[in-house]
Amino acid sequence: MITIIYYLTMCLSALFVMTVMGFSKAYTSYKLGDIAIKNKGKVSLNPKKHFEIIGFVLIAFFEYGWTAPVDTSSLYYKNRKRDNILVCVVPLIFAIILAFIFYIIAVLIATLEFNYISILSTFCMVTATLLVKFAVFNILPIYPLFGQKLFQTILPANKALALSQYEKIIQVLIILLVLMGYLQKVLDIVSNAILSVIGNLAMLLLGFL
Repeated sequence: MITIIYYLTMCLSALFVMTVMGFSKAYTSYKLGDIAIKNKGKVSLNPKKHFEIIGFVLIAFFEYGWTAPVDTSSLYYKNRKRDNILVCVVPLIFAIILAFIFYIIAVLIATLEFNYISILSTFCMVTATLLVKFAVFNILPIYPLFGQKLFQTILPANKALALSQYEKIIQVLIILLVLMGYLQKVLDIVSNAILSVIGNLAMLLLGFL
């Protein structure tokens, strides 16, 4: 029973993370002038707009994955290079901030002594963890991860083109490495370091309350 509840929590958290992160990227692009992304219906908190089965399974069961593609258009940006970078980076920073908020909520809820309240606390803690891991994973330079356009923007044109030519192969390789657990070992080092900082800051903040 505990195992079933845990995986249901993981699935709900994964769906929440996919929705919020897909929306945050679309909203950032929209605020920078991208009207096309709104017409695509991506500036929405409707989970259907951001659900992608492979990304969902990877997040829910392996903790690293992606949301449905959010194909932004730089044609509408005032400063294409700067705004392309912002569209990739701002949502990832938002994920870390949101993870911090969920961590604090999880700790506060855990202090309440009510039946079933621990389920909500677990949801908040799992969500905080998945948000951080989503941010870390999505810095990788492949489609549909957020880092793809980031690296396309900052790399020289010839290197960005060379990277795009091997994109499908890299995608398959990364999925296999996630399924086999090898990639998580590397990503967990970064994720756990960020989560440790979040935990320490949360405890420090709560100590002042």
